[in-house]
Amino acid sequence: MSRSFNVFGIYWKLLLSFLVVIIPFGAISLKMNEYGERNVKKEIEDSIQSRVSFYGLLLENEFSRIVGMQEEYVNDRPLLKMGIADPYMSDIERHDVIVAIHERLERMINSSSYLAGADAYLPSIGRKISGSGTMYGAIPDAEYNALKAIEDRYKNPFVYWQNRLFLSFPYSNMALIGGQEPLFLIGAEIDQGQLKQVLDRFAIGGSGGSMIVGPDGSWSVASDSALIPWPAIQPLLGEWPRHRSAFVKEADIQGKTYWIAAEKSPSLGITLLSYMPASDIVGSLSFYRTVYWILCGLFLLVVAVFAYGIFLQIHQPMRRLMRAFHRVESGNWHTALTHRRRDEFGYLYVQFNSMVAKIDELIHEVYEQKFRANLSELRQLQSQINPHFLYNSFYNLYRMARNEETENVSAFSKHLGDYFYFITRTREDDIPLEEEAGFARNYVDIQTFRFMDRIAVRFDPVPESVRALPVPKLTIQPLIENAYQHGLRNTVSDGRLEVRFELEGGKLAVVVEDNGEGIGDEQHAELLRKLKSTSPDMETTGLVNVHRRIQLKHGNDSGIAVIRTERGVQVRLSIPLDGRLPDGEGTE
Repeated sequence: MSRSFNVFGIYWKLLLSFLVVIIPFGAISLKMNEYGERNVKKEIEDSIQSRVSFYGLLLENEFSRIVGMQEEYVNDRPLLKMGIADPYMSDIERHDVIVAIHERLERMINSSSYLAGADAYLPSIGRKISGSGTMYGAIPDAEYNALKAIEDRYKNPFVYWQNRLFLSFPYSNMALIGGQEPLFLIGAEIDQGQLKQVLDRFAIGGSGGSMIVGPDGSWSVASDSALIPWPAIQPLLGEWPRHRSAFVKEADIQGKTYWIAAEKSPSLGITLLSYMPASDIVGSLSFYRTVYWILCGLFLLVVAVFAYGIFLQIHQPMRRLMRAFHRVESGNWHTALTHRRRDEFGYLYVQFNSMVAKIDELIHEVYEQKFRANLSELRQLQSQINPHFLYNSFYNLYRMARNEETENVSAFSKHLGDYFYFITRTREDDIPLEEEAGFARNYVDIQTFRFMDRIAVRFDPVPESVRALPVPKLTIQPLIENAYQHGLRNTVSDGRLEVRFELEGGKLAVVVEDNGEGIGDEQHAELLRKLKSTSPDMETTGLVNVHRRIQLKHGNDSGIAVIRTERGVQVRLSIPLDGRLPDGEGTE
């Protein structure tokens, strides 16, 4: 249905509103402008100084914390033991000590977003233990010599070497007296990429820049938004008041005036500089002083009334539209908007209502299609009863009856009845994992009568924390059936089949592993191709069927993986727990 809208309706309403409400705003704006111009420079200067001082303190605290963590290694028994008693330790003891040092270095790295790495150098044995990368290796001589060359780590613990920034802590009982090698050295590399990102946020304004400068300007790390290089700013440090740790000043650099704020850390020797063009801060004040008396009456009138008109004619309808979008985002697909005026918003509201109705319809269609696809694949799997399995089962029953194995006939008949009762039930799509595992165990018991002593089966119990976890019906038995049919069917003796349940990383893994014939390269590649394919026309096996049903329910992060091992084939079915595992539970 088409509707016509008055294109000029809002415009005339806004213009009429402009003429009604402007005069009081003119007088107020004049007084505010005169007062603001007198105070804005002072406030900007104080604000810049406070901002730089605050961020300088944040950086100083973070780097001091890292230095403190380095100094804690003085009492680290594994590190001292490695540096002193390494020749007298066994291989196992040495490995344990190295792992302990590595884990502590790794915790140190993870404790700060500013660290890219942390290493312990042991010159007495010529080795380095790393918290990231290669855990244990030879000392890189050039890097080590650069890190141990710091003159006074209490005033300047930083080392800038080959465009890399480190915090160095050499430790010795004699404190490097007479050129002696330290007992050990802890080097922490600063992540300059992360530091530059932080400096970008420290910048005074969107057009400014920031940098960290080492003592006496020996090195610098600038933000990606830096406008001017460090050599152009360096002469300003000579004008720094000695009795002050911070200052803000204007300076002409490369023909342009900048506001520069600096904060020096007395404990670390570094300086945080932040700057931006002065025109971006106070340039507009000069402009407004020049044109204010010409434009204030008309311009402020138009702006004020325009804002008021926007509020009445545009802002409120827009807010209603936004609230409607929020309701749709929350899943309320029955949201509808009404608008009495035949203007632009009336058209938007009509189209919004049409869009929401169409999306709701499409969502129901997609959901129904997925549900039917899932249900049809379950029905297909239920119908795929292997005729050889039926033949073998009834033949075994016939053989036991003829041999008058009454107890075996009774047990086998019970297992077979339970099997067909379960597989022919159609009322549930999802069942508890404990029930699904019980059906799979029943299937294994049936196969045990067939293979007798040829195959040993280990079927682990389901972990208690996931026994009630709902899973699609017929997910475990096809994995076990695949092992019997393709891996163990020709096994004469010493066959093994394992079924176990593993909890790790927020997932449940159902693992079925056998030591049978294995799988060739071409067969393995073809099976992987089928598992990855989403074509609805492709012929599916039991494994592929289970894989698709699991992914339909839990997404692409779930499904089946087929792994060739030295012993045979391992099939892993992964199911995300999605927070359904109780607190405190983990891998059993």
